[in-house]
Amino acid sequence: MLPEFKETTKFLLTLSEKAGKILLEYYSPAGVSFSEKENFSRVTEADLKVNRMVIEEVEKKYPDFKVHGEEESNDNEDSKKLFVVDPLDGTLMFTIGSPLFCFSAAVVLDGKSVAGVIYNPLAKRTLLAEEGKGTWLIEENKKMSVSKKADFDYAMINCGFRETELATLLQSLGARTPAVYAACEYASLVATGGFDGALYLSHHAYDIAAAKIIIEEAGGKVTDIYGEDQRYDKPLRGALMSNGILHDELIKLIEKGGTRERLSTLDFNREL
Repeated sequence: MLPEFKETTKFLLTLSEKAGKILLEYYSPAGVSFSEKENFSRVTEADLKVNRMVIEEVEKKYPDFKVHGEEESNDNEDSKKLFVVDPLDGTLMFTIGSPLFCFSAAVVLDGKSVAGVIYNPLAKRTLLAEEGKGTWLIEENKKMSVSKKADFDYAMINCGFRETELATLLQSLGARTPAVYAACEYASLVATGGFDGALYLSHHAYDIAAAKIIIEEAGGKVTDIYGEDQRYDKPLRGALMSNGILHDELIKLIEKGGTRERLSTLDFNREL
């Protein structure tokens, strides 16, 4: 049975339902038209429409909160109460007709993610979490848990974009390294136990803010790629998401595989 969530958490669910309807209006398995931003990443009308909807809904319901979104924001450096939103995570997937895309939103108070939702409207999978109340698959009224995998033999680790050296290290230990190019989608799979770990190699808080609380309330762990906690109202130092059991060993492999050096030289103005 679902716990009694706070009103702001319930509001995340409302936002996800509205966002899902918009995304499905635009989605086509034949692909979707898009334009390119200055950083060469893709943007669709669906991205823009969902982001605008979130800002309008927050301004009506919670005028004391600001929105930090991928396509549009109304926050500033002094904003302490935020909805951190990715209106369409996996835009590249969306534009080519792949079903691997999500809406993501988190309540972030003074840099800390305290509630989050990730919704894949095609999979009909809504993961909702609040601090201290677990992570729930809404469609099945079921509390979720990360995997219990304690070694790398046949472990499922999403290594992130172009992390071939890390993937090779993991494969040498018996792990499998399938690639999913949508951060909130592979974060969802960590929270539900499908993946045992996943690497995010960029700096955008809106990609990971909801994943942080959703994975940790499912019993996992989310840190930067140095193994440290970080704020979700500032640029990130990447992210490592895991079932918690494998986290420390993954941090060691990240260091050995040169991933930190790649993050330090990554052109943050260019992304998928």
